Amino acid sequence: MSAVVNVLAAIGMIAVLVVIIYYIWKYFSKLSKDAELSKMRPSPRYMETVGVRCPDYWEMVDSDEDGNYVCRDSMGLMKKYGKENTKCVYKGTNGSDVLMKFAAYDDSKGWEEMTDDEKIDFMKLSADDASYYSRADWIKNCGPNVGSGISTTAVWTGLEKYA
Repeated sequence: MSAVVNVLAAIGMIAVLVVIIYYIWKYFSKLSKDAELSKMRPSPRYMETVGVRCPDYWEMVDSDEDGNYVCRDSMGLMKKYGKENTKCVYKGTNGSDVLMKFAAYDDSKGWEEMTDDEKIDFMKLSADDASYYSRADWIKNCGPNVGSGISTTAVWTGLEKYA
C-alpha cells in the first residue's frame, strides 16, 4: 500500500510543479508581450492625455465651446508639407497661428477599456463634419506623405486606413 501512496504523492508533486512552472512561464510571457507592445504603440496614459487630442508635434491650445480640441501647428509642419492653405488647417484670430479642431475625447471610459471598434469609431469622429476632418481623414489628407523625404512613425500614422 505504501508504494501506491508514494507513486500518487510523486504524481501529485509533479502536477503541482508543472502548474507552478506554467504560471511562471505565463507571467514572463506576458511581460515580454507587454514590452513588445510598448515599443509599437503609446501607453494608455499618453493616449488619454496627449495622443487623442492633437497630431504629433502639435500642441493643444484650447477647447472650443463644444469641448473640441483646438490644436496649433507650432513647428510649421503644414507649411513644410505644403498643406498650409488647405482644409487641413485654419488661421487663428491673430492671422499667424495655424490651427485645427478635433473632436473631444469622452474620458468617462479609459482608453484601455475601449474596444478596438470603439477606438476606431472615435478616430472617425469629426468636430464638425462640414468644416473639419476626423483624425483618420486628417492623417490621410493632411499628414506627412511618408516616403517623399519624410519618415515617421507618429501616433496617428496608420489611421488613414480607417478613413
